[in-house]
Amino acid sequence: MKDGTVAGAALIAAGVLFLFVQVRAEGPPRCPSGMVALGTRCCGEGAHLDGDRCVDAKRCSEALALVDGHCVAPRRKVTIPAGTSAWKPPDDTVGPGEYAVTGTFRIDAYEVHYSAYASCTQAGACAPLARVGDPGQAVSNVTLGEARAFCRFAGGRLPRDAEWLRTALGDVETRYPWGDPDALCLRASYGLVRGRCAKGATAPDTAGARPWGQTKLGVHDLAGNVAEWVEDGAPPNHGEVRGGSFEDDDATALRARWRKVLPEGTRHAWVGFRCAHDGPGP
Repeated sequence: MKDGTVAGAALIAAGVLFLFVQVRAEGPPRCPSGMVALGTRCCGEGAHLDGDRCVDAKRCSEALALVDGHCVAPRRKVTIPAGTSAWKPPDDTVGPGEYAVTGTFRIDAYEVHYSAYASCTQAGACAPLARVGDPGQAVSNVTLGEARAFCRFAGGRLPRDAEWLRTALGDVETRYPWGDPDALCLRASYGLVRGRCAKGATAPDTAGARPWGQTKLGVHDLAGNVAEWVEDGAPPNHGEVRGGSFEDDDATALRARWRKVLPEGTRHAWVGFRCAHDGPGP
């Protein structure tokens, strides 16, 4: 019996060592069931990389659709009720803040990806982009004007700053859009450049590839992947982005109150967007 106990303990220790070595070699786990980590991307099972593009997938995670060998998020909208989000300020600010939204609105459940953007380009309503990723990859390198043009084509508009914050904060702010648990590579596409979750990324990941990071109402990627253009929060000739991106190593960039103000014509590999729509919808 003693020998069996010792043998069992040795097997457990060997398993722990194997997992430790595997994590050290491959990095922290970051892809859900149905997806695999390839380079800096989460691709569908059976896929391979063509440059940094996922191609020839055979299976996707539950929320994503398999379309011609690519994992693509559905163009789904989430209704966000009117209300006030209480903001618990960080230590370096004075006094609480509140973000009030007086009307119910809808917001894209996922960041705009290249499959959706292509429909706007083909219709002549959007300018072609210099860089095009695989269909399920979040769009980036877009200017504020290009983001506005797509949202008009889609029958909506960019979210207002208060709406984006209302979506990310809910009624009472938690540390991150998914709640208070720590930022992990499975919850947000971040730290993909210098090695926190992967190394060497030059573009964002598949939209919707971090389902553990969705809000209670089912909005994905508000933290990480691409920082998102919003309206109303910046001075003239500038725009504001929120949400952090795949380039950020510091998890504080994943918090809703993180923001950057950029010239409206600027392009960055880490900046993309999603759209909002007036009213509660059907």
